[in-house]
Amino acid sequence: MTKGFFRSLIGLGLLALLLVVTAVNVWQSERIERNQIELGQRVGDMEKQLAEGVVVKGSNASTGTMGAPTGGIHPVPEPDYIAAAYNDSANLLVRDSPYLPSNAQQGDVLNLKFGSNPKGLNFVAENGADVTEIQNYVSMFLVKPYREDPSRYAGDFAYRLTTSDDHLTYVFNLRKDVYWHEPAVDMADERYAWLEGDHQVTAHDVVFMMDMLMNEQVSGAAPLRSYFEGLESYRAVDDFTFELKFKEKKFSQYMILENLYPMPKFLYGFDEDGEAYEDAILGQRVQDHWYNPRAIGCGPYRFVRYEPGVVIELERNPRYPLGGNAHGKVVFSILRDYSSWPRKLRTGELHLSQLQPGQYRSEVLIGEPDSPFKDGTLQAGEFWTHSYFYIGWNADKPWFGDKNVRWAMSHAFNADLLLKEVFMDLGSRTTGPMPNFLPFYDKSIPAIPFDLERAATLLDEAGWTDTNGNGIRDKEIDGQVHEFDFTLTVYGSSDEYKTVGNIYKEDLAKVGVAMTVRPMDWANLLKKVDDRDFDAVTLAWVSSPQVDFYQIWHSSQADVAKGSNRVGFRNPEADVLIEKLQREFDHDERVRLAHAFHKLTYDEQPYTFFYTRKRKVYWQPELKNVEFSKTRPYMNPRPWFLAGAAQP
Repeated sequence: MTKGFFRSLIGLGLLALLLVVTAVNVWQSERIERNQIELGQRVGDMEKQLAEGVVVKGSNASTGTMGAPTGGIHPVPEPDYIAAAYNDSANLLVRDSPYLPSNAQQGDVLNLKFGSNPKGLNFVAENGADVTEIQNYVSMFLVKPYREDPSRYAGDFAYRLTTSDDHLTYVFNLRKDVYWHEPAVDMADERYAWLEGDHQVTAHDVVFMMDMLMNEQVSGAAPLRSYFEGLESYRAVDDFTFELKFKEKKFSQYMILENLYPMPKFLYGFDEDGEAYEDAILGQRVQDHWYNPRAIGCGPYRFVRYEPGVVIELERNPRYPLGGNAHGKVVFSILRDYSSWPRKLRTGELHLSQLQPGQYRSEVLIGEPDSPFKDGTLQAGEFWTHSYFYIGWNADKPWFGDKNVRWAMSHAFNADLLLKEVFMDLGSRTTGPMPNFLPFYDKSIPAIPFDLERAATLLDEAGWTDTNGNGIRDKEIDGQVHEFDFTLTVYGSSDEYKTVGNIYKEDLAKVGVAMTVRPMDWANLLKKVDDRDFDAVTLAWVSSPQVDFYQIWHSSQADVAKGSNRVGFRNPEADVLIEKLQREFDHDERVRLAHAFHKLTYDEQPYTFFYTRKRKVYWQPELKNVEFSKTRPYMNPRPWFLAGAAQP
């Protein structure tokens, strides 16, 4: 009995053990299966993230190499050191708002246009508006205007900015996850083997940019260099900390921080064969560098190619950590024939373009009701630019050194008629050197009226009379008789400005002044202006939301090679106002000083001030989230995306 009982007990124990082992095996099998499913899902997610350019957790965002970040069209998760910095009350920078909505799609080609050929694409050696536009796609700046409030700064390459109590020292802490784009050369060519490999962007690249900016051999840097005359020192504190120190406190110093960016010494410090330039000639070699027909940066889009007269092509940088680059490529067709702009919008060859005033008249104001510009096929918008257009009078020429003559020229310029009939009221008259909607602009100053009789009287008073009866006024200056016969240089691709020149020519002839209209393409026009080889010129300036007049108007800049005081304006009273404005931090007092400067330039008329422009823009319906920036570049494609875009 006892023996049988123990046998039964042992049998039950073995059965229980078998059940436990079976259960464990089933649990382990299920766990393995779950793990395999989960692993498969994670691998799938990782593959999807890599295809979309999203950073994979576990990558080393601070060191690069195998762990270099892969940026998505949305910002990657911030490293802890950046998140902590934005919570630091001493940080002058704010985190910018996202460019793209959550439903933005990645891929496809965005087709835009340029109306001219850039002179070159070395950002420190060239300063045209077209070059600056490309730089905004290709580069990162240390800081940038905050999108919600351009009077503040948001982080870009720098994520933290602090200043000393005396506001003389600025310290920038820089991201550790930014890399230079691959140079746009044939990397299969052994000649360029020296350019291969990853090149991390560091504070030393910012120092190199400052070295070139302050180098007098880099003549193209003269306009920006003028703002750093009070600079005491700059240095890389370490690989990711950059310091600027000034000699005295100026409001203008804070304004120029947005103009700082890195420049790669690994490229610009060497000739095409990889041989380092000697320090004594480095600046000249950078000004005329072999790479200048191409651009390089570390920003959202990489420069691919530039064919003058044909195209500039950029491609999405998948390693960019800040997002806002939904388009696989951005292609700028160079369309110097402005009449092609609306045609290519109609055919869909352009996704977006502004219309010139004449095009706006023909396509919209008097266009057929079923025109795509009127029936809703194309989307429409507008924005005001921080600009003012003008005719600049070269005071170093024999005609324009006398302000009575300049006033006569302004009275003979039928600005109201030209704005209405030639520019289709796409703007409003301006009387001074800033956009007319800023608080610094004195709205009480009246526009100069068109008055040929007054113009003739002023010319008489200035001693310009027709002494030989040939119908053209003349005057003896320093023993030499000069006929009042000059040339107005205008932008040749603009039908509007050629029309302006021809109408102005006819009106001036009525008061005994002979004028020749000389249209020129953009690159050659800029060269003429840089060389001060012009009598008078039609141009425009773009102002920041805060104003500073030093670069364009201070007497010290009138004789700087390639400087911005192109008309040779020299006025001691103006210099005093400019310098006071630079040192003033109180907003109301800055407004008062700016109004005083506005009145002075109005009285002197170194320019015939014309108008502030409003842009009319049209785009294809598949282009979504189109918005315009409050500062340049106004037509910034980083918030835009193409609905239904093909994935690259």
